[in-house]
Amino acid sequence: MLESLEVDDLMKAAEEAESHHPISNHRVYELLKMIARIGSTAAGSDEKKSYLLTQLKCSMIYYGCPIIFLTLNPAESHSPIALFYAGETIDPESFEPRLYSSEDRLRRTIDNPLAVVEYFHSMVTTIIEKVLKAGVFGELAHHFGTIEYQGRHSPHIHLAVPPLAYLYIRLC
Repeated sequence: MLESLEVDDLMKAAEEAESHHPISNHRVYELLKMIARIGSTAAGSDEKKSYLLTQLKCSMIYYGCPIIFLTLNPAESHSPIALFYAGETIDPESFEPRLYSSEDRLRRTIDNPLAVVEYFHSMVTTIIEKVLKAGVFGELAHHFGTIEYQGRHSPHIHLAVPPLAYLYIRLC
C-alpha cells in the first residue's frame, strides 16, 4: 500500500487536513491510522498522550472530577533507601548521611538506573497504599496517574484522585 502512494496523494491529503476536511484517499487514510496505532504505544508520542487524555476523561465521567491532584517526585539522590536499591549495604535505621556525600549518592543512583526505577515504584506504591488507600482523604474509589521523566531523567508521577465520598454525593 505504501509503495502505491504517490507524492501527489500525500500532498492532497495534507491540503485536506490543513483545511480540516476529511482525507478522501482511502490508502492515505489507512496509512495514517497505522501510524497512529504504532504511535499510541510509544511513550511521549502525541498519540499516546491523546490516549491517556481519553482515559482520564473516561475516568472523570465515571468517577467524577478529581478533587485531589498530586505530583510525587521521590528524590532518589537524597535517599538512603535508593542507595539500598543500588546495591549498597546500609542500615536505613542507623544511616549516617556523612558517610555518603550528595555526589556519592547521585553517582551511585546514576550508575544504576534500575535502582532509580525500583525506588520510584516502591515509594509511589507505598504512598498510594499507605496514604491514599488508607483513607486519609476519604475512601479511595479510583486514581489515575501518568509518569513523566524530568530533565535529569528521574521519574515523577502526576495523580488525579476522586475520593469515594465524592462519588456517593454525585450519585445521590
